Amino acid sequence: MRSSPRTRRPRLAVLAEVLGRYLRFHAQSDEEARADMARCVSERYIEAFFSFYSAGTLDESLIYPTVEEATGAPPRTFRQWAAAHRAAFSQV
Repeated sequence: MRSSPRTRRPRLAVLAEVLGRYLRFHAQSDEEARADMARCVSERYIEAFFSFYSAGTLDESLIYPTVEEATGAPPRTFRQWAAAHRAAFSQV
């Protein structure tokens, strides 16, 4: 599955730093991703997913105040989230 290098490389670098180990990204082909997804989600969801992420119809550039409005606290950064969930990555 294709994803934006703008997001995957920096996020992988953050995870590698937080975990203190080397990480390498290996993308699945669209066919491999569809086959994996078909085991647990509907075809309708798979089509929406690929429309959003592969065809580029999802615009992730807008930032909404929803988290802060709902929780009263600003959202965490990806680095903060990764550090808080470090143990979950160690189980993989």
